[in-house]
Amino acid sequence: MAKYHIQHIQDVGRGPQTIFYRGNNHWTTEHEHRKIYNKKADANKELYDFGGKVVKDAEYNPNAIDADGDGIVQEGTEFERPIDT
Repeated sequence: MAKYHIQHIQDVGRGPQTIFYRGNNHWTTEHEHRKIYNKKADANKELYDFGGKVVKDAEYNPNAIDADGDGIVQEGTEFERPIDT
């Protein structure tokens, strides 16, 4: 079953950087400290004025397979990319 997290791009003093929602209105730059949701709807409920987007939680797979033949691998994740990259 898919898992989800909330992330946002923000300038945290070193230029634009991805930050991850930890819960309780706190954010982190450390991917491993992100809050994980079992349902996308639960993650959407926690979005607030700060912004961000709900992302399917995944790890980078250098050998990802294009299962639906559209030329994109790891669709809906932060690692989405054309198959030839």
